[in-house]
Amino acid sequence: MERTDFEQWKAKEVARLLALVETERRYYQEMVASLPIGLVVLSEDRSVVSTNRAFRQTFGLRTEDLRRKTIDQVIPSERLVERIRNAHVHGPQADLFLEGARSLRIAIVPIRNWEDETEVETLLMVEDLAAIAAMRAGAPQPVTVETPSPAPLVAADIPAVVWQADAATLAFKSVSGDTAQLLGYPVSHWLNTPQFFQERMHPDDRAATMAFYEAAIARSGDASAEYRAISASGGEVWCRETIRVPESHGEARTITGVITEIGRRKQLEEQLLTAERTTALHTIASRLAHDLNNPLMIVTGYGEEMLHALGPQDPMRGDVEQILAATERIAGLTGQLLGFTHRHANLPEPVDMGSMVAGLQEKIVAVAGESVAVEIAAATVPVWTSADAQQLEEVILTLVSASREDAQDRSRVIIACEVDTIAEQLTPATLKPGVYARLVIHDDGRGLDPEKRVAIFETILGGRGSETAGPALARAYAIVREWGGDIAFFSEPSRGSTFAVYLPYYEPEPAPAEVPVPVVPQPLVAAPEEQMRETLLVVEDEPGIRALVRKILRRERYNVLEAGSGEEALKVASAHENGIQLLVTDVMLPGISGRDLAEGMRETAPGLKVLYVSGYTDDEAVRVGAFPPGSKFLQKPFTLGALVGKVREALDA
Repeated sequence: MERTDFEQWKAKEVARLLALVETERRYYQEMVASLPIGLVVLSEDRSVVSTNRAFRQTFGLRTEDLRRKTIDQVIPSERLVERIRNAHVHGPQADLFLEGARSLRIAIVPIRNWEDETEVETLLMVEDLAAIAAMRAGAPQPVTVETPSPAPLVAADIPAVVWQADAATLAFKSVSGDTAQLLGYPVSHWLNTPQFFQERMHPDDRAATMAFYEAAIARSGDASAEYRAISASGGEVWCRETIRVPESHGEARTITGVITEIGRRKQLEEQLLTAERTTALHTIASRLAHDLNNPLMIVTGYGEEMLHALGPQDPMRGDVEQILAATERIAGLTGQLLGFTHRHANLPEPVDMGSMVAGLQEKIVAVAGESVAVEIAAATVPVWTSADAQQLEEVILTLVSASREDAQDRSRVIIACEVDTIAEQLTPATLKPGVYARLVIHDDGRGLDPEKRVAIFETILGGRGSETAGPALARAYAIVREWGGDIAFFSEPSRGSTFAVYLPYYEPEPAPAEVPVPVVPQPLVAAPEEQMRETLLVVEDEPGIRALVRKILRRERYNVLEAGSGEEALKVASAHENGIQLLVTDVMLPGISGRDLAEGMRETAPGLKVLYVSGYTDDEAVRVGAFPPGSKFLQKPFTLGALVGKVREALDA
C-alpha cells in the first residue's frame, strides 16, 4: 500500500510534521532556485522534468515553454545525447564542452527517481562560459544610482511581493517580485489600476482588512493582516501582508508592504483544527456511550427480572417486553457511538473468511451495483482468521465500494480468499513474515492514476477523498490494523484496482473426538442439599449495577463479595481468608483501574481468574483482546444470562 505509516501517531503530531516538511521543502526549493548554475532534471526519455531559474534565463525560456520538450530540442547536440546514455551505463561523465550559439560546460549526473526507484533520471548542470568570461573580464555592469529606491528589489525566486503605495490614496507607486505567480496580474496592472489596493481583496474580507489598514496608517508603525485575495482567474488565494507606515511629519507618506502566499499553512492549520475537533468529538462520544451504558444496564437487568417474575398471560408482560425492546435499540446506538470512536472492545473470534464472503454475496452485489457481475471464487481450504465478524463484514463491503467513484466503467468484481505465507517483509503492506488469511477484491474498472493511487489512504489524516468513501475507508483500515493486519492497494489506469486484505491466520483447534460414555445405573439416594459455589469479588462503581450483579450471582449460589473501587476491593480481598476464585471488575474504576487491580491481586494469588466488564475502555490491551491467561471480557450492556454464562466460562477456563 503506497502510504506513510502514520496510524500510530496522534493527528496533532502528524499536522506538525507536515508543517515542518513543508518549511524544509520551501527552504531547499528556494536554495536550488537561486543557484547561478543552470540545473535541469531529465526523465529516461530525456524529457524535461524540472528546471531552475538560471537554466531558463540562460536559454531565454519560460516554464511553460519547456513542457513536453526534450533536452535535444533545447540543446541540439548528438554528443550530449551520447554522454547522457553513457552516464546511465558507466556513471557520471567528464564535463562536456559545447560550442555554438553559446559556449556551454555541462556536467552530467544520473540520479534516482524518488517516485519509482527502478527509473533513473539525469541531472544536467549547465554553465554559460561566455557570460562567466565577460564577468571575469570586467564587462560593463548596470550602474546603481545611490538615490532612494521607490521599493527594495526582491529576488525573483523568493515567494513574496514587495510594494510601496501612497498613504493617502493607497495607489501603488512601485511593485517588485513575482506578482504573476501570486495573483496572476502583471506589475502594470497593480500600478495602473487606481483601486487595485482594495479590489485584490476578497469581498468578504475587504471591509475588515481595509479598516485594519486605515487604523494602522493613522497610528503609524508596523501591522500585519491575513486575508483572502482574488486571483486573475477568480480563485481564492490566502495572503499574509505586513505593512510599515512611517510617522507623519507633514509631508506625503509612502507605506511599504510585503505579501506572501500562505495557502499551504492555512491548509495545515485547518487539518490541525479538524484533528483537535475530531479528538474532542471522540472523547465526548465515548463518555456519552459509557454514561448511557450504566443506567441502560440497570434498566435491562431489572427489566429481565420483572419479565421472569410475570406469568405468560400476565397483562404487564407486553409492557415489560416493550421496555426491553427499547433498551435494545438504545444499546445499538451506544454501539454505534463506540464504533465511531474506535473504542469498542470487540473481541476477535475465529471466522472462516471464505464462508463469510459467500454468505455476503447479496450485500456485495447491492454495493457493487446492478450492472456489475460479482464473482466469488470458492476457497480450496478453510481460510480462518481471528476477527469480529460484524466489523469484518463492514471492511469487505467498504472495500467493494471504495473505488467505485473512480471505476464507473467496471463490469466485474472478483473476490477470492486464500491462505498466504509471507517469508519476508511485504510491501506495499507492512507485515511481518508469517502465515496470513488473504482476501483479494479486484475490479476491472479504469483504475487510478499515480496521484490518486498514492492518496487512497491519506483520508486517515483528514481532508482527502469523498465525504462518504474517505472516512469509511479510513475506518476499514484502522479496524484491520487493530487486528494485526494490513491492506495493500494496487491500481493502474485501464487495468483496474485491487485491494488485498491480510489478517493473521488462525489455526483452529481440532475438535476432540467423542468417546462414548457407558451409562452406569446410579443408586436412588436422596439429593444432598446444594452447597455454596465459588467465591467471587464484584468490583463496580455504579451501585445499581453492582446490586443487580450481586443479586443474580447469589441466586446462582455463588459466594459474592463486593466493592465500589479498586482500593476497597484490595481491603476486601485481604480480609477474606478463604481466598477468591474469580474477580469480576469494571475496567474503568475511580483510582485504581480494573486492569491494575487484577494485576495487583494476582501477585498474591497467581491462580485468580478475572472477568473484565466494560462498555468503553482506553486500555489498548483490553480493546484488542490481549487478555492475560485466565481472563475473559464481557461487553456492556449484557443480559443476565450472558453474565451467568461468562462467569462460569471464566471459572472453568
